[in-house]
Amino acid sequence: MVRLADIASARRRASDSLAFDEHGEYRDVLVRSLIRAQLGLTLSFVALAAGVLISLPLVVSLVPSLADRHVFGLPFTLAVLGVAVYPVLVVIGVVYVRLAERTERRFLDLVDKL
Repeated sequence: MVRLADIASARRRASDSLAFDEHGEYRDVLVRSLIRAQLGLTLSFVALAAGVLISLPLVVSLVPSLADRHVFGLPFTLAVLGVAVYPVLVVIGVVYVRLAERTERRFLDLVDKL
């Protein structure tokens, strides 16, 4: 079902994209900066998530007594990798999505100023 509001918003987006296309060099700079910002954000959060996952084996190798500890009947390392690491990864994912959306909003604000 097509509504009038959908048609109007599609026409508005089409006219906005035409105005954006008229500014070729500025558009290219904006798009490249958006891609660079998103890539930098993505790489930093991938490094953060990898650091979180790699840190546990490093901590256990530096403090061998942790390998002998048990939490709720499970070895400490298994409890952390099997349970505790997931909320941390979810928080990292939520923060990443919010920052990526903020970057896209800033990009759209710059495009709207054209």
